[in-house]
Amino acid sequence: MRATVQAVMPFELHGTRYYQVIYLPDDADNAQQARLSHDMVDTGLQPGETVEVHAILGVVDGIRRVAKDA
Repeated sequence: MRATVQAVMPFELHGTRYYQVIYLPDDADNAQQARLSHDMVDTGLQPGETVEVHAILGVVDGIRRVAKDA
């Protein structure tokens, strides 16, 4: 699903970098959140960026930046 990043908050757990990403899906009125390890999120995401949120059975397993010309 396509979404807009609202906030990105890094944190560390047992020596591994994670990110809590709050995003607003294009087809929704309420923001959602996902907590993902560093390899599942594009580096340097900023609020306002458009992303593609990939989920399997409702569990987010990746958030990737959408190219500006896409």
